Amino acid sequence: MLSGYYTIASGMLTRQRELDVIGNNLVNVSTPGYRTDRMLISSFEQELTRQEVNYTQGLSNTSATSAVADEVVSLFHDGTIKSTNRSLDVAISGDGFFNIQSDNGTLLTRNGQFEIDQQGYLTLPAIGRVLGANGPIQVRNENFTVDADGSVYNDQGNFLGAIQVTVPAEGAELLKLDNGLFQLANGAGGQAAQNYTVNQNNLELSNVDMNQEMTNLIEAQRAFQACSSALQIVDSMNRKAATQLASL
Repeated sequence: MLSGYYTIASGMLTRQRELDVIGNNLVNVSTPGYRTDRMLISSFEQELTRQEVNYTQGLSNTSATSAVADEVVSLFHDGTIKSTNRSLDVAISGDGFFNIQSDNGTLLTRNGQFEIDQQGYLTLPAIGRVLGANGPIQVRNENFTVDADGSVYNDQGNFLGAIQVTVPAEGAELLKLDNGLFQLANGAGGQAAQNYTVNQNNLELSNVDMNQEMTNLIEAQRAFQACSSALQIVDSMNRKAATQLASL
């Protein structure tokens, strides 16, 4: 009966983690540039084989059906582009991320809800300055325009810089942070994006699909409840078996 406990417990823990991931998606449905997360689930034996390649005993060949939360991945399809008629709002259509200069190095984001700091630099509030090809971009005021390639001009037509739009280099690990931010692991560098368009006076919303998330939420809740019911059944069977053995 102990194997039943292990199987059901792993299922409950996995579904609880899945519910947490879905809940985080729903909380961030209105966060500009947020990217939906999905939790990948594998069987116990697959996880055991992956983590213990040199394991030679019989456990690696068991028929265990326990579920294991493998990893959480982000989906990078575009979110909805919303017109705001605000010159400080900038959205990317297609590939790439904005680059933000922060105290913890360069951060990547699709959130283009920018502001201007006291020195006149374009910034992502509470994070850092927006980077151009030659460093932070100083616009001084809201009277500027951004072309489709990211080039920034003031109201007199003077070139101020080009908003840097990059994609991670091939094989680079992208770490997800809070508030729709990402960072390349191990100091890996990005490379210039090719297939993109920069849209001023627009803002990219999250790519969370509320209908899909609610469907996933219901499925995960039902799976969790099924595991809970199964756990009660196994516990009841164990109690009956213990009572019968005690009466012998």
